Amino acid sequence: MEIVASQKIRLQRNITENRLRHKASKRDIEISNQRLINDDSKYRCVSNDGEVQFDNYIKIDNSNISAELVAKMIKERFDL
Repeated sequence: MEIVASQKIRLQRNITENRLRHKASKRDIEISNQRLINDDSKYRCVSNDGEVQFDNYIKIDNSNISAELVAKMIKERFDL
């Protein structure tokens, strides 16, 4: 399973109240955001379309859909 979103959206999510409450490493927002940007420039963390050929694989762009819908999609895809 691969869940993706644009860097802009990930940076927005990086500073949400819930994330800051539950992830201590995100609380220094400036450092956390810079780490995300640096990692994006150094590494490719998203597969290219058609690159992963496994039957038990799903790639979901969750930029504009709820976590609940993503969970439902995963449950349906993997018959959970």
